[in-house]
Amino acid sequence: MPLRHQLRADLRTAMKERDAAAVSALRSALAAIANAEAVAVPERDPTAAPMGDVGLARDVPRRPLDAGDVVAIVRRDVDERRAALPDYERHGDPARVERMRAELRVLARYVDADDAGA
Repeated sequence: MPLRHQLRADLRTAMKERDAAAVSALRSALAAIANAEAVAVPERDPTAAPMGDVGLARDVPRRPLDAGDVVAIVRRDVDERRAALPDYERHGDPARVERMRAELRVLARYVDADDAGA
């Protein structure tokens, strides 16, 4: 099963189980993937006539991502959380530290599983 489909399936499961940390982490990863698929909006001449609904993102095909791109996006999300963890610990809020660790554990499963398979 492609990683994106696995993330979506696991998100549904986490929502049913009311696992807030997993839901947050999985939504974040899926949003990062969706953002990576977005195409750049071309600069528009401010003096040009309005285009109405023509040219909106829904009219433009999304950028295709291969499996390696999706894994790299999730890995980047894991790395960002690992880098932010010391800052959370330094600020002394144990609830936020534990939530960050829980989110990190959720996403690390996908990256570590991919690394083991490589």
